[in-house]
Amino acid sequence: MKSMYRAAALCALSFLSAPTFAQAPSLDARVDLRIADRGLEDVVSFLRQRSGANIVVLDAATDEGNLARAKVSIELADVPWRDALELVAEKVGAIVEERKGGVLALTRPYKVGFISNDENIRDVIDAIAKAANANVVVGKEVAGTVSVRFSNVPWREALEVTAKTLGYVVVEERYGVLRVVDPRTLEEQMDTRTYQLRYLRPKSVYKPVIKSEFVEKSGGKGGAQSAGSDPAKSFSVLQALTKALSKNGELDYIETQNVLVLRDTAQVHEQVRNMLARLDVEPLQVFCDVKFVSTANSDVLNLGVDYGDNGPMVSMTGGQIPITFPFTEGSSGWEDGIISTPGGGPFADPTLNFGNTVTPDTVFGALSFTQVQATLRLLQRDTRTEVMQAPKIIALDGSEATIFVGETVRYAEAKSEQGQAGGLQLSVAEASSSPVEVGFQLLIRPSVVPGTKKIVMEVIPKETSLSGTGNSSLAPPGFDVFTVGSGGSEGSIALPRTRSSTIVTTMMLENGQTAVIGGLTTDSDVETKSKVPLLGDIPLVGELFKHEAKNRDRRSLMVFITPTIVHSSEDTEILLRQELERRRTSLKQQLDELIGAKDAAAGQQAHEGGEGGEGGEAKSASGAPLEQPAEGRQDG
Repeated sequence: MKSMYRAAALCALSFLSAPTFAQAPSLDARVDLRIADRGLEDVVSFLRQRSGANIVVLDAATDEGNLARAKVSIELADVPWRDALELVAEKVGAIVEERKGGVLALTRPYKVGFISNDENIRDVIDAIAKAANANVVVGKEVAGTVSVRFSNVPWREALEVTAKTLGYVVVEERYGVLRVVDPRTLEEQMDTRTYQLRYLRPKSVYKPVIKSEFVEKSGGKGGAQSAGSDPAKSFSVLQALTKALSKNGELDYIETQNVLVLRDTAQVHEQVRNMLARLDVEPLQVFCDVKFVSTANSDVLNLGVDYGDNGPMVSMTGGQIPITFPFTEGSSGWEDGIISTPGGGPFADPTLNFGNTVTPDTVFGALSFTQVQATLRLLQRDTRTEVMQAPKIIALDGSEATIFVGETVRYAEAKSEQGQAGGLQLSVAEASSSPVEVGFQLLIRPSVVPGTKKIVMEVIPKETSLSGTGNSSLAPPGFDVFTVGSGGSEGSIALPRTRSSTIVTTMMLENGQTAVIGGLTTDSDVETKSKVPLLGDIPLVGELFKHEAKNRDRRSLMVFITPTIVHSSEDTEILLRQELERRRTSLKQQLDELIGAKDAAAGQQAHEGGEGGEGGEAKSASGAPLEQPAEGRQDG
């Protein structure tokens, strides 16, 4: 019955205090407590699950069982779990002691209460030790008088305060033995210990970089960040621990083993151990699902009779008739010497010409309508394109990560130099700014807010594409042709023209929340009307001399991001299953569109029947049912 009651109480506490979805343990967790008459062991178990810390309840030998069965009534909202533990312990008259290995122990220590005026500190320490039945060693250098007044104070706290009053310290040795000594004597009693680091490591010499004129970091443009190879300069944890050393303390770091070697006093070792217990913890990871959607709509309306850019063109030429003014050819005069064939014509008189040369008497002019071209245009076109890029990337909490999907395009540049002979010489070489990277790049830096499910995201998505109008062997798509040189030393060269979209933003999102981090919509309306003057104004008939063209372009750019906190390998497995399920559904939809929903359903049914046998249930080789991909996870 006791175990059933305890389980029911813990279940009620979980429903009252914890969210309905599973939460991974975190030393930064914040909790809500709304409990009445719950057992201390149940409350400690809940805080242990939420924080992942090692918490035990220790009963005094003279009061066995009372502390664990103590009842707690408290109401707290959104407080750090450690503060909640301290308050709960205070409610039952206990304290929280930090033991070796990071263990937190809830105990009811012996409490002292006495008054002394100008008494020897050694006598006061001895009185406290006797009252608590503690093992205390007092150094020979400890001397002086103190005046104290204690009333219901834990004996260890009374001992610490008494020693600090005259500048002494309390050092805990093995088996719970306490020493009260002068801090200066500890400098002569240094020992060397090693500390294996698990997750703390120096910064990598490689850093993610995104190049953009819209991104600039302190110390340089383009997002570049230098990272030295010297751990003493790049490893900020070493710098922090060095400040905690004593005057003669020494700290070394073995990079290949990721081990700290510390030679210092016992006090410093205790401080370093506590610091590493708080810092060297497993970091969270953030999985980012980004969708970069670019759509373009183009509506074209082309209606009417098009006469070209210059309209209908009519040409007229004049006529000619032969006359002898001011020359009289063929009369054997001086005029016969200036004709093309002296003595042979041509002459106005056909009888004087040699061969078949005929001079027409009259040439008529012409009124030409051959250049009038009219095209009847009846066109309406609606074009819609959509380009979606969906990069996915996972990054450690507080670390940068980048992904680039695209291609590298190299191009040349032309140089003109004056030769020794004075002419220009053209040379072609790869451009200094080549190559250009075309595609999509994403740089993120997630930071999980401690104790919450909120994520501060620094996001920089960048999309670059070729936008040139070239379509030839010289200028491939995305390139433009340029002419260089002058005179007889002209040449052509193709250079890329790029279009880029960059967003730089910092935002705060909940775990699993999808947000739009940026969008841009561009509308372009072009309307062209042309008509033949006068004729185009005639009712009804004038429609034959009019042309109207409308072109509407709409471009939209939207960027979506969904961050998800990854606590463990189980979360990674869930994300993988969700992605596989999404792709399977997408492929099924494409199959339905290609062969029809009915045929696809029949094929799917036949496929499942072949795998599962008559029962229709898919089984593994051992006969056990195969587990279907899960959409999410919910812990009991």
